[in-house]
Amino acid sequence: MPAQPAEPAHTIVKALADPERLRVFAEIVLADAPVAVADLNARHPRAERALTRLFEAGLLTREDGRLRAAPEAFRDAAAAARAARPDAPADVAPEVAPLYSGGRIAVRPVNRRTRVALLNDLAGRLFAFDRVYTEREITEALAAEYDDPLQLRRDMIDELLLERTEGGREYRRREAPPIP
Repeated sequence: MPAQPAEPAHTIVKALADPERLRVFAEIVLADAPVAVADLNARHPRAERALTRLFEAGLLTREDGRLRAAPEAFRDAAAAARAARPDAPADVAPEVAPLYSGGRIAVRPVNRRTRVALLNDLAGRLFAFDRVYTEREITEALAAEYDDPLQLRRDMIDELLLERTEGGREYRRREAPPIP
């Protein structure tokens, strides 16, 4: 199986994790004008080796034989990271992260398997097994995640993630059976 290319942000972090590469990059960034390689070699004994990794990470460009920092590499890496995990809260399961935008669920999945994965994630993050919740607590917790909390609450009951009393005043989390 061929190796997958590293994410740009990961490549940048790895390139700057070495103190020598970080010093070389910092000198280039802080220079008022593009820097000559010979000047870097005079001040940093392993500059050539550091430059190779910095170029591979997209952090440098060459202009007329001189080096210049490429700050757009950070912008591009941030965009790639957002595309890989778009605006989902940190503790959201990776398989449902694409359903989020701006920290909230952007779309209720039509596909049942995806919808149940989302509901399981919500139940696991928001509701404990050993607690009784009021209808209001359930609705408020789900409203922080999605524009139609009542639909999510109905979905959680339908998929046996929540059970409620006859009058609907109390709710409890329950273990759901697997999807057939």
